[in-house]
Amino acid sequence: MRLPLAMLALMLALLLAMGCDLDGASQRAPGSDDFEFIVVGAGAGGGPLAARLAKAGRRVLLLEAGADVGGKLTYQVPALHARATEDPDLAWWYFVRHHRDGSVDSTDSKHTPEGILYPRGSGLGGSTAVNAMVTILPSPSDWNRIATITGDASWRAQRMHAYYDRVRQWLSVEIPDPALAIGDRQVSSYLASAAATYADESRPGGSASSDPLALLGVGGELSRLLSQDINASLRDGETTGLFRIPLATKDGKRNGPRELILETVAAGHPLTVRTHSFVTRVLFDDGAAVPTAIGVEVKTGGHLYAATLSKQQAPGGTAKYYASREVILSAGAFNTPQLLMLSGIGPREQLQKHGIAERLALAGVGENLQDRYEAAVVSQLGGPLGIVEQCTLAGATTSAPQSNEDPCLSRWQHGRQGVYRTSGFLATVLRRSSPDLPLADLQVFAVPGDARGYYPGYSRDALVRKDRFSWLLLKAHTQNRDGYVRLRSASPFVRPEINFNYFDEKDPLGDADMRAMVAGVKFVRRIEARMQKDFPDLAPTEVWPGDDTRDDAAVARWVRRETWGHHACCTNKMGADDDARAVLDARFRVRGARRLRVVDASVFPEIPGTFIALPIFMVSEKAADVILEDNR
Repeated sequence: MRLPLAMLALMLALLLAMGCDLDGASQRAPGSDDFEFIVVGAGAGGGPLAARLAKAGRRVLLLEAGADVGGKLTYQVPALHARATEDPDLAWWYFVRHHRDGSVDSTDSKHTPEGILYPRGSGLGGSTAVNAMVTILPSPSDWNRIATITGDASWRAQRMHAYYDRVRQWLSVEIPDPALAIGDRQVSSYLASAAATYADESRPGGSASSDPLALLGVGGELSRLLSQDINASLRDGETTGLFRIPLATKDGKRNGPRELILETVAAGHPLTVRTHSFVTRVLFDDGAAVPTAIGVEVKTGGHLYAATLSKQQAPGGTAKYYASREVILSAGAFNTPQLLMLSGIGPREQLQKHGIAERLALAGVGENLQDRYEAAVVSQLGGPLGIVEQCTLAGATTSAPQSNEDPCLSRWQHGRQGVYRTSGFLATVLRRSSPDLPLADLQVFAVPGDARGYYPGYSRDALVRKDRFSWLLLKAHTQNRDGYVRLRSASPFVRPEINFNYFDEKDPLGDADMRAMVAGVKFVRRIEARMQKDFPDLAPTEVWPGDDTRDDAAVARWVRRETWGHHACCTNKMGADDDARAVLDARFRVRGARRLRVVDASVFPEIPGTFIALPIFMVSEKAADVILEDNR
């Protein structure tokens, strides 16, 4: 009897959750060299890549330090993504520095004795298991810029958009119904004010559509505006405007690389997946004149890395796996440079400092760390927001929430209805921080609740006050290149040192990124002023940063202190042959090494777009083509 594919995938998922090994129908012996490719990390880069190689008939081993946690509601329910980042089964926590001057970090309201929280994901799907599922294309100019930097025309936008089409073959992307936001008068008034404010600055002198009351009228103008597809607009060229936010969901439930991996295995392709497999170093051919990767060393067991939140550490044994063709690192912007350095590839001073034998001196490993800048303007309303009034985000992070504790969860469980179908982002304005800029560099998000960045317990605090509303500011195309990831220890289980080196320390307002963030705060305040004028019974009162932070210098001080990010990238950048800091060439190969590539967020020379998941998916698909071409 043939089992339905969906049922077979579910059975395989259950096996993975127990830490089993899968390769379609049979289990391979530990230490086997019956693999052509080893992919380290089952996230946005490694998951699609491993699946695509296996579908091409190549024997692939995919190693993941975490488990398959797709059965948990914190994974499945879009609105619980913040809870997922505090779930010990799904999350890894890093603590980072934002500034060279530690005294600035210490004034951040999110600061802890370890630093500032930077949550990531662990398990099948990597950080796509905990992210907000936002799926937005980068600007065409971002791809064209990579083509210019690397000298490789295959990176141009016209060619890269074919990989967006390929991603959509396996990734379901849904845009929430605008009626969800428009049905709440307070929310719809906010969005109407945002649309009118944007229209006024885009068309000096205004127009009929810049009247908030008209936007709420019987003509359905606000609904029409929110029906625009941001990805269709970005595919055609640069764009600005008011949009709903496309999410990586299927029937109101998270989907992504995890589902692709399981479907690939269930279909019988030669993909072996081993969870609870923490890679500690790359193995090389000691007899080769050029560093040549032949496999990896793995420590088996659960929750071995210091970033884990779990107290249930389950150490196992040590294994070595060998690849007849290539080793591909896809462990992310923090762990891939760490793994390279632990394997003897990186800045000479880092290797010498920690007593690691040098195989290849590459000064750029771990350097060039980049991120978005994010901040939030939070306001208090006269009463609770109807859209979230009954939502509790119930349950401890260590157990599945119960629907009887949370009516919003019950509506999601019984028909995928309500705000829990979304990640909480109701709409977004994509705009230029200055009219003379060629690209939109600010994405402003409408979010119910009080959102002030990451700190332990932040997900529980988000909806304690149902009468709070946040505008999140996200600065794209950031210019800071001064961050780094460096080793703290030669132990693979110790988290690395991470410092983003935010802004210009001596002249914050002289920093273009800072000026854009200040402009974003001003834009939000114009929206609030519009609300107070046109909807006086709903008029918000700003509580963060508040009335004592009004002039540009005060706003800049607040931004410098309170900004955060969550799209770390660029720590093993691609570049041209004459770039001494380029870790990779345009075909993902580690320069100076053989049979070793990197495919994850660390490969970008500059941070792309406004959200990074979709660009990484596209890069993963491109890498599959390149690797198959090079290994005919």
